Amino acid sequence: MDSFSKTACRGYTLIEVLVALFVFLIIMTGLSQTFTQSFAAYKRAKAVQRDVANAQFVLNLMAKELRTSSLVSPSSNGNLASAVKFYDYSQGKCIEYRTNASTLQVAKAEAANFAGCAATTFGAYDAVTIGTVTGGFVIKPSVISPKAVGKVTVSLEISEGPNHTARIQTTSSLRDYGHIGL
Repeated sequence: MDSFSKTACRGYTLIEVLVALFVFLIIMTGLSQTFTQSFAAYKRAKAVQRDVANAQFVLNLMAKELRTSSLVSPSSNGNLASAVKFYDYSQGKCIEYRTNASTLQVAKAEAANFAGCAATTFGAYDAVTIGTVTGGFVIKPSVISPKAVGKVTVSLEISEGPNHTARIQTTSSLRDYGHIGL
């Protein structure tokens, strides 16, 4: 009976405890690295999503304004222009969007008509997006002869740092039929 009690009370040796701790440490290190990488990827995805949602809101607003407008700024001939200026008939305002200093900016001023907008100069511009914004506008204005309604393509690249960028683009057809005599 005495030898049975000695084997029943026998514990782990120091080597067995150290091996178990080492294996546990390796498993926990792997799990923590996986968690850290997953969390960093989640943060990057959320940042991209936030940038795209912000830019999409601005592009939708810009497209809505362009559809009820006539372009004041000249044609970009298929090249990217850094600004687009137009007279919005629905608001009675002269509006200019531009990419400047890595931001998308807007300026609005009251104007009585298209000719008044052409003579308008803007003072202060407001930033309308977050992050670093590059890109521009491809502008095809409406023309009277031959009668053709114009369009504006807006192409932007948004980033908050070197880890991610998002590209977004939209094209709006102008509905300034009365202005061009359609």
